[in-house]
This record gives sequence, C-alpha cells and structure tokens, in this order.
Amino acid sequence: AKFNLTSSIMITGPARTIASATKAGVRAFHASTRTEARKFFVGGNWKCNGSVQQTNDLISMLNQSTLSTDTEVVVCPSPVYIQGVTEKLRKDIGVGAQDVWVKGNGAHTGETSADMLADMGVGWAVCGHSERRGKGEGDAEVAAKAKYSLDKGLKVMACCGEPLEAREGGTTNEYVFPQIKAYADVFTKEDWKNVVIAYEPIWAIGTGLTATPEQAQDTHEAIRKYLGEIAGAEVAEETRILYGGSATAATAGGLSAKPDIDGFLVGGASLKPEFADIVNCNGSEKSLKPVRIGINGFGRIGRLVARIIMEDEDTTLNAINAGSATTDYMAYQYKYDTIHGIAKGTVEVDGDFLVLNGEKIMTSRCRDPKEVGWGALGADYVCESTGVFLTKETAQAIIDGGAKKVIYSAPAKDDSQTIVMGVNQNEYDGSEDFISCASCTTNGLAPMVKAIHDEFVITEALMTTVHAMTATQAVVDSSSRKDWRGGRAASGNIIPSSTGAAKAVTKVMPSLLGKLTGMAFRVPTIDVSVVDLTCKLEKATTYEEICAHVKAMSEGEMKGFLGYSDEPLVSTDFEGDSRSSIFDAQAGIMLNPNFVKLIAWYDNEWGYSCRVVDLMKHVAMVDAKASA
Repeated sequence: AKFNLTSSIMITGPARTIASATKAGVRAFHASTRTEARKFFVGGNWKCNGSVQQTNDLISMLNQSTLSTDTEVVVCPSPVYIQGVTEKLRKDIGVGAQDVWVKGNGAHTGETSADMLADMGVGWAVCGHSERRGKGEGDAEVAAKAKYSLDKGLKVMACCGEPLEAREGGTTNEYVFPQIKAYADVFTKEDWKNVVIAYEPIWAIGTGLTATPEQAQDTHEAIRKYLGEIAGAEVAEETRILYGGSATAATAGGLSAKPDIDGFLVGGASLKPEFADIVNCNGSEKSLKPVRIGINGFGRIGRLVARIIMEDEDTTLNAINAGSATTDYMAYQYKYDTIHGIAKGTVEVDGDFLVLNGEKIMTSRCRDPKEVGWGALGADYVCESTGVFLTKETAQAIIDGGAKKVIYSAPAKDDSQTIVMGVNQNEYDGSEDFISCASCTTNGLAPMVKAIHDEFVITEALMTTVHAMTATQAVVDSSSRKDWRGGRAASGNIIPSSTGAAKAVTKVMPSLLGKLTGMAFRVPTIDVSVVDLTCKLEKATTYEEICAHVKAMSEGEMKGFLGYSDEPLVSTDFEGDSRSSIFDAQAGIMLNPNFVKLIAWYDNEWGYSCRVVDLMKHVAMVDAKASA
C-alpha cells in the first residue's frame, strides 16, 4: 500500500508489515499490564531555537502553567541555554540535553559529556534523534552514547524511527528494529528502568502530519512486542514508548487514549502555549498553578517574603506596594541585607517595575491599598506586612482592590483566623478571607508545644523569649509613653518586655487556654531568638524520652516546621534557618519527671517569612480544592 500524504495519514500497509514481523503467539505487552513505571511522559524538544529572551519567556510560560501531576514532563533546550533553564525552571519539570558525547571529559572540541550534564543537574539526554542520525550517527554509536549516559546517572530518551522511503516501501521494521536491538545489546535490565523509547516517524516531523490513533497504536504495539522478544517481558511491560510524530493539542487526546502510546516527544508545539494542553491530555489530577502573590509593605518581612517567593517555583510575585520607597531604593533594599546577605539572582529597575531574575514586578506607592489594583496585576493572595491593616475591616481595602485573600504577617487585631503551619493548618477550610500567620515567636513556640503537649500533656507552663532587636525599637535612648523600658537603646540593653505569643498559642491549641503565658527579653543581637518553655507535665517521663520524641516528630509529620539540634550551637548558627522552631537538646534541663525546661531557637526573620509564604500556598491549595 502506498503512503497517502494527506492530513488523515494512512499507514495501514507499513503498520501491518511491522506487526507481521513478530512471531505468532508472542505475548502482547500493552496498557492492560501497565505499571507505575509507565507514568505518562511528555518531552519537549526545543531544538535549535530561541534567543535568551525567548527562552526566558518559555520558562515563564511553563512556570505559570497548570500541568497534570499524572504526567512526567521534561524539556530539552538548546545546549547554550541548558544551565539557565535548569536554574530557573520549576522543579517538577525535568531538563534534558538534545545530544550527548559518547565519552567523558577530554579533548573533544564541541562535544558535551554526560559528566558535565550530570554536574549541572540535567537529568535526561536524547540519544539517536533522527536529525542526529541524519548526520551519520550509526546504531552502535547511538547505543554507546545512551549507555555512557546511563552509567553517569542520566536517564535516556532512546530514539528510533524510519524515513518516508522505508514507510512507503514497507521496510519500516528493517530500520526500527535494528535501532532498538542496538540499545538492547548494551542496556542491562536495570538500565531499562531509566529509559523511554521515542518512536519518530521521520516522515511526520515538521510536516504537521500525524498518524491516526489506531495506526499509531498498531506501530507502538509492534515495537513493544519486539522489545519483549529481545529484552524480556518485564522490560516490555514497563518501558514507556513515546510517539514523536508532531503531536499537537488537537491530536494528543486521541493518541494518548491508546494503550501502547505512553506519551509524546514534542517538537515545535513545545515552543507554544499548547504544550501545556499536550501535557494535560491524559491526566485527571491537576497540579496547582503557581500561587500569584502581592506584597503590601516592603519592610523586613516584606522583603524577605519577596526573596523566598523568587526562589520558590510554586509562587510568582506579581505586585509590591511599598509605601513611599522609590523603585531604585526598593531594588537596593531587596538586594542587600546585613543579616541575610546579597539576594540571589539579578536585581534591576525598569521604570516602576522591579525586575528580579528577569521577571518584571509592578511596584506602587499607594497609601490606600485598594488603589493598587491587585486583581488587575494578577495578585490573588496578598501578604499584608505594613502592620497597619490587621483587621477584617481595614484589610477589606485589599480585597476591594481585587485580591482574593489577605494573609497578615503579624497577629490579627480582631477575630481573623490564626493559622500556625505545622500546628493547626487543617482548620483552614477556604471560608475565611483574612488569615493571620501569628507572630514569629508564636511560630517559634507552637510547634514545640504541640509536640510536647500531644505526647506528655502540659498542665501549666511559662514561656520566656530572648528576642533579637527589631525595627520598632530605638537605636539610642528615645521616648515611649506606652512602654518606658521599650524606649531605651536596643543596642545597649537587655530590655524586659511583654509578648502575646504564648497566649496566641492557645488560639491554635485551645486545650491550653489558661495554662500558658509568657514574657520577653529584648537583647542587642540583630537576628535569631530563642524560647524557654518551663512546663509541668501530666505524664511522667525522662528528658531522654522527650528528646527522642521531638527528634522523631522533627523527622516525621512536623518536618520543616519543627527542627532538632544536639550540637552546642549559638544564635548566629541559626541565621537563615527556614524551620519555625529548632529544639535544642543540649540546652534543656529537667527537675523531676513532671517538670522540665525546654529550649528552641528560631530565626525570627527568615524562618517566619518562610511560614508566611507556606501559609499563602496552603490557603491557595485549599481554595483550589474547595472550588473544584
């Protein structure tokens, strides 16, 4: 049968040729035996395309796309852009190389070794692409490249395919099978676990033509049967076979429904927004879009929240309202920090835009947050960090400006819901528009309190925080009618102070109401604070049992919020620690089996700012589920 070059490609004759090449009675390996190893896969081959700006635009497009968690996604940029893509692209998308050298590092001008790719964090390599084979690469060389890549820790897209002449002449198997056999000759059974086969009908690449789903299925089924003959049933069942014949958003759904088509290697469409539609064509469970965030107030917490957002692939920073600060001064404040150092990435200014890592973020200087226009700027969740809009009534202006939800980076001054991540985040159900992240000290105390109370039951407790200086204090002796001692020089005194942190813990753990209170000492250090919890326990225990329990919790369900340290550390050792509360096993003491003093450190700036971002992400996740 001759090949009919129309939009409804006919491959019936050649497909039958491949199918008939297999032996009668060989087991058909298809989706009825599909395992987790055959998770749907979409690779994007950007080929020799793009400028630096176009590459950044592609990264931005992918970072903001909703992509199915049912699909493994890998993109393969031009070699000159690989490192930038690896650094900037969201981490649930893998990065691959379009080609790789057959040997390691050495005098091989113009080549890129698997060793180099692995060192850059690249996870995949394409081997044997038709456009490389067209330059003279033989089956043995391609297989050697693939094997060396696997040995160096990369995963491999092992390509195979036939030209138009073979398809028309009915000799497809004479091209495809030897290519697959060359791979099988050098791959071990373990190697195959890190390989996907990409079948490329070369006649379809760049032509916009594709096979019907039924015709493509026939070809893929035949390839899987042959793989079973030469590599074994288990390899055939578990190895994913991708279709590389110019799949588009319009054709992907029908193709992906077929049992032996486990995904696509996409060319031109991977450079377009429809790539997300191809990724999502086979998935039922969708991932969240990156949480689109705005910041109202660009002080200590606002700036650190901005830094964290820029390093988090699950978030985008869309707007900043900075009060009176000019954009160039905002850039300076963002870039340089006495405690937390120079910000990662690039920091530039373009008019009213703050340009961070190439991303343009609109800034404003509005006294009334309603005037910012959060919704128009795409900021759905706003971090209120001015310290002014801490009630539902006052923060409503942010909602009126188009935001969906407001998260206070301070204790609420009304009955707005308080959430401490790692303690009571499950109480948020999507019904509240105003949520407080409590204070840094509440976040430093509550995880440790929860761990102890849930296991040993606190009957009563006193807390003292030894707290670093903050911007609300005076540099030299000043005046404070509200708090006379608070008006004294922060840099030269230990200053007793009040704190609502302990009482705030009872908001998130009501069973401790009336059983916990505390105070603070402000001390002349710039960052990092420590809480001293002295408590009576209902359940008699030993200090060793307490330490063991806290350690287990820090490595289990409270990981990331509660930390554990058994080293003789001091405050500066915890600068930049993202955990809320780090239990110090060496610092606590026990008087008797029911009376103990426990110590926990916390970076009251960075650690707390991490929790603010975590809370915004959690709120967005719950909201998305509630609206689904």
